[in-house]
Amino acid sequence: MAVILILLLFVFGWYAGLRFGAVTYSHTQLLEVLKHPLTDSREQDVIVDLRLPRTLAAILVGAAMAQAGAIMQGVTRNPIADPGLLGINAGSGLALIIAYAVFDNMHYTRILTVCLIGAFASALLVFGLSYQKGKGYNQLRLILAGAMVSTLFSALGQAVTIYFNLSTAVIGWQAGGLIQINWRMLAIIAPFIAAGLILAQLLAHQLTILSLNETVAKALGQHTFAITVSLLAIVLLMSAGAVALVGSISFIGLIIPHFMQMFLPKNYRILLPMTAFAGATFMLWVDIVCRTLNPPAETPISAIISIIGLPYFLWLVRKGKNL
Repeated sequence: MAVILILLLFVFGWYAGLRFGAVTYSHTQLLEVLKHPLTDSREQDVIVDLRLPRTLAAILVGAAMAQAGAIMQGVTRNPIADPGLLGINAGSGLALIIAYAVFDNMHYTRILTVCLIGAFASALLVFGLSYQKGKGYNQLRLILAGAMVSTLFSALGQAVTIYFNLSTAVIGWQAGGLIQINWRMLAIIAPFIAAGLILAQLLAHQLTILSLNETVAKALGQHTFAITVSLLAIVLLMSAGAVALVGSISFIGLIIPHFMQMFLPKNYRILLPMTAFAGATFMLWVDIVCRTLNPPAETPISAIISIIGLPYFLWLVRKGKNL
């Protein structure tokens, strides 16, 4: 039942995303543009050149962040782990701010590369701080290290922004948004996110085994270190791609996996694609809210997600016994 509901919300969300915004088009106008997408008209400029790549970006980002969160929770066996809480987004953000200070103009490929470097450095630091020789990764140390690194990198990013007067350049990225998405940007970054989604599915069975217990996984013959590194590399790829597209956003990787686990067995061959699908649907509707709440101005994505995500996070903490 939940899967059918998500499917209906996804289809209607895509439809509403193309119709509604600062300018609303009728059903007939939308169909006419989709039937003749190359016709030169004002409706075509808005629906095909602006809204269609934007909705595709929302789908990819939602799927990537939700699936990255599910992978992080499986790898760390920690139900409140996600790329944002573990400092990966903050690392990408700091690297991007430093790049803005060094380079006047950045191509999309450079933005993606910089985000990947920042995400890798942040993840390396977090896991290095949380690792205990002979004991592996301590869950509490992992979350504390992630919080510390996120705070540190955010503070450094603000310092660089102030010193180099980059407020105008990075304010949109810090708030998160899809307003800048175009076909060229999507064509460069989308393949990396898509590759991450596919690779994650190929390793889904290994993730199911790893998520049970490291000792059990080793007893079953799994090379746990290689699988862990491979899965974390996929998380870095998807997170960096998502950050490069929409900026700094959190909570998606925390909310969506937990929601889907209420209805699905803990089999990542099923959980990963359904989590990605639910994340894509969630982002579609968040984007619709962002551009219809106060048109023609855009409400920051991070604000809407935080309003939803923070109460959910507090509810998880209140559960206590399950964390």
